Amino acid sequence: MEKKKGRGRPTVTQKIAGDNAEFYEKILTSGKTFRSRRSVSDSAYMISAMCVLKEAASDIEDEDLELIFNDRYQCRSILNQLGRMHREGYSDNDVIAVAKAAIEDKKNGYSVKEIEQYIRHGRLTGEW
Repeated sequence: MEKKKGRGRPTVTQKIAGDNAEFYEKILTSGKTFRSRRSVSDSAYMISAMCVLKEAASDIEDEDLELIFNDRYQCRSILNQLGRMHREGYSDNDVIAVAKAAIEDKKNGYSVKEIEQYIRHGRLTGEW
């Protein structure tokens, strides 16, 4: 079976890294193969959020932070929304405050989907 040709549009990683796109994508996705540009960009947002939260590790207790992510588990949708907040210009303090609220909501029994919808609504409308 022949490999399908693309439509000529560059991927997200080609726009960012140029000739090093394949290497960049492997680093970004930890060696996993993703099929779509959307999954690669979602991983970039997730990594952005994890970097902000790791820097703020002194503000958030380790046990609480593990509710959102650790070495084996990640709430991809929550981290994705937090990363989008960070990339859209929200300050690190705002992202950390929303992450703390998400952790409290998760402790209180809210589902990941409900928390994600809350963060998305606040991010898009500014109404928290």
